[in-house]
Amino acid sequence: MAELTPRDLLENLAAACTQSPIVTAYIVRVLDPDILSVRVALTDDSFIEVFHNIATGKTAFALIVEGNRVYGKDNAKLGWHVHPIDEPDAHHPCDPVSFETFLTEVETLRFSSL
Repeated sequence: MAELTPRDLLENLAAACTQSPIVTAYIVRVLDPDILSVRVALTDDSFIEVFHNIATGKTAFALIVEGNRVYGKDNAKLGWHVHPIDEPDAHHPCDPVSFETFLTEVETLRFSSL
């Protein structure tokens, strides 16, 4: 996966959110010139937290339900890994993932009846 810029992430995120039946809104927060954070609100009052730090190359996607991460994928410390929905504190290696892919996974995991 090519190095991700904040602009690339935002463009990909906006396109994926526009196409998704489960996204109600997203809020972009620029924490400093190198850090981007986005909260993607979902139809069931859960949300996806997106984090990207260009200086460190860290990207993280986390599904948050009632204040807790229940599923996530990120490349912090261990390289790309997944926090499975049935074991969210675990770290299992995985391939790099785009926001669009992560959102599709969340749609399948939480909203498969749509």
